[in-house]
Amino acid sequence: MRRTAVMALLALAFVLAGCAILPGIGPDPRVDAVPVSTATCPETYADGYAEAGLVPEGFDAVAVLRCDPFASQEDRDGVWSGVMLERLEGDLEPVLTALATPSDPRSAGPCAAVAYLVPELWIERAEGDVVRVAIPADGCGAPKQVGLEVALDALSVVDGTFTPVSLVESNEATVAGCATQAGMLVLADPSDADWLDVGQTVPGGEQVIGEDHLIPYEMPAWPEASQVTGARLCDYAATTPSETAPAPAGDAGVFVGMRELTASEARTILSEAPHAPAATTCAAAATRFVVVHLLLGEEDAFAFTVELDGCRRLADPALTAHAASADLLALLTPPS
Repeated sequence: MRRTAVMALLALAFVLAGCAILPGIGPDPRVDAVPVSTATCPETYADGYAEAGLVPEGFDAVAVLRCDPFASQEDRDGVWSGVMLERLEGDLEPVLTALATPSDPRSAGPCAAVAYLVPELWIERAEGDVVRVAIPADGCGAPKQVGLEVALDALSVVDGTFTPVSLVESNEATVAGCATQAGMLVLADPSDADWLDVGQTVPGGEQVIGEDHLIPYEMPAWPEASQVTGARLCDYAATTPSETAPAPAGDAGVFVGMRELTASEARTILSEAPHAPAATTCAAAATRFVVVHLLLGEEDAFAFTVELDGCRRLADPALTAHAASADLLALLTPPS
């Protein structure tokens, strides 16, 4: 009886291994990577992109190329986000050994719903071509602890190429007292409590969100005209998306200049802006924005954003969308 049970368990193990369910049993799902002429950082995943895989046998490695798609660098213009491609040299044997560690077959689960950030690595050989390598993983796709990070840290960075993508902190904007991006964002009317599900109850009768659970917040009031001593207008232009540098969601452009208004000019704007009606539904993309900083004394007292084209909305400090009037747009549009 015992012998029969053992044989049954062994048979079950072989069946599961054939279905690639048991971790550590079965073939490595990776195949040899195909050499290409140059590394793409970051990988575009377009048709014909380099598939990551194993370093082929006999591939005479001379360097590791490491791509960081979330790099940043500062220059005289400010801080840029972009991608960094580094060349690492030294004793490559520990790196190659770690990369050659077999990956586990794909598991049928259960697997944790976790995203893993793994290094994007390429191996270069003496002839100059490269292969994109796949990091050893367990059956759920998580990186295996094979000593790869330690092996990479032992190498020396001999070269690095930074490719800027977008300016995230503009020195010119900072000096002018403006943000680098306008950050146009509008929400539903916050005075409508329905979107907060206040008072919502579950079948058992328990209230999920009560009035006492909300953080008290008083919507900022428009200042009195007599208090306004001037205004600073920060101008922005929308960035142009591309395959390598897509504009972030909600992007409202980058800083292009600053204008100053007298107290009289600022009060004229204040006579129009608070009376803007609620915005209607609109999906037109704006390409020009202005952030109006009304000054009370020497400090910013109140700021709001206006789209100069597209939907031509006004976003107040409560992030409520209004329809900017033609007169207000004429006051805020920079001279051509």
